Amino acid sequence: MKIFSLLFLTIIVFSCTKTQFDDYETSSGEADFSNYVAVGNSLTQGYQDGGVHNEREQQDNSYPSIIAGQMKLATPSLNFIQPTITGSGAGYMHLEYIGGEIEVIKAFDPNLTTNHPTAIGSDPSWINWGDTTIKYNNLGVSGIKLVNCLSGGKNTTINFNLLQTQFNANGRFLNFGDAVTPITYLDHIKKSNATFFTNWLGNNDILGWSTEGGDDDDVTAVPGLKLTELSDLIEFRDKYDSVLTVFSNMGAQGVCATLPDVTSIPFFNTVTLDAVDDDVWIREGADTTVVRLADEDDLLLLTASDELANGLGKIQSKPLPHTVVLDKAEILIVQTRTNEINLAIKSLAAQHGFAVANMNLFMKTLTNTGLSFDGVDFTPKYIEGGLFSLDGVHPNGRGYATIANEFIRVINEFYGSNIPTVVVGNYRGITFP
Repeated sequence: MKIFSLLFLTIIVFSCTKTQFDDYETSSGEADFSNYVAVGNSLTQGYQDGGVHNEREQQDNSYPSIIAGQMKLATPSLNFIQPTITGSGAGYMHLEYIGGEIEVIKAFDPNLTTNHPTAIGSDPSWINWGDTTIKYNNLGVSGIKLVNCLSGGKNTTINFNLLQTQFNANGRFLNFGDAVTPITYLDHIKKSNATFFTNWLGNNDILGWSTEGGDDDDVTAVPGLKLTELSDLIEFRDKYDSVLTVFSNMGAQGVCATLPDVTSIPFFNTVTLDAVDDDVWIREGADTTVVRLADEDDLLLLTASDELANGLGKIQSKPLPHTVVLDKAEILIVQTRTNEINLAIKSLAAQHGFAVANMNLFMKTLTNTGLSFDGVDFTPKYIEGGLFSLDGVHPNGRGYATIANEFIRVINEFYGSNIPTVVVGNYRGITFP
């Protein structure tokens, strides 16, 4: 995917000042880190560049793994086990220097004949990846929605099972049973015996709908099954409470994280009208024949760059499809639901006595003023901002390190622990050719 000439890429050389003191006395305070368990989705699993991969220790440096490494300084008995991917995993995006420009190369897709010669495909081990006999501490599953962590609500038993198996290879390390005797994600949480947890479930309850331009993405083969629809607020609240109740019943302590405003991430803010420098025609909404010129209140998705390169959006008779545009009405819908869900997360965490990491505010700070770590400035800009990976949605290694530091800050403040943060510059950013 070629990303217009607006991206003048510069390789930043990071010279970091050490932020950890030699005399730092670590302690767990009131917390018990002996069995730390992380629940969540792609952010928790360590997903970046459009896939879960570990060629350069990307997954090894997921934010839960970074947190666990710092917890271990105070609790040496902690043994944090991840379902580690081998090598390139399912494949991922990378950069290539072509014809005097740096271009983003998509992951190899076996269903296409137009793959770039350097496209990175899946590791040979990917097809059989995942040992369901191991008890893992990192339960992050890319693509999972909070409302699909247990059955009931809008999800029938068979739909639930399909969501975790047929439609999501990223969760193969967990045994979800079958259509007759399904094993839910909540069942795995119950078996974890966590003494401490981080919970960043909920992002996919909003993200999938948004990255599809406000599309519910029906599954033709399974009537009623929608992969990307926005989750119902009441159902979300009830099922989130069920997750926290399980942790409460096992006597665990922990931190819940709010959801960022997804419209502020690079995926939604890179292909702008200024960057295109031309009128762009869009199809408004998912089920409408309205075609109009895009304005500054609409968001063209990163995926719109391919469509524009193929000639769509240039004339009224060939507008951009709605799946690559989040129009102004859809932006209001997703921001409203995000705020509603975050209020529910804060309220339920308070009721159960758990801490809250306000990742929504953290992201707003990055967007509005930028953030500085170890003398280095970061912004939410695509590639050059320093914290996001090539997919424009997920962080890179440095981004995950900043997330880990924010969780650590909240843990120390709420539980009186004293575990050090990490030096962000010690982790990988984007790999340039």
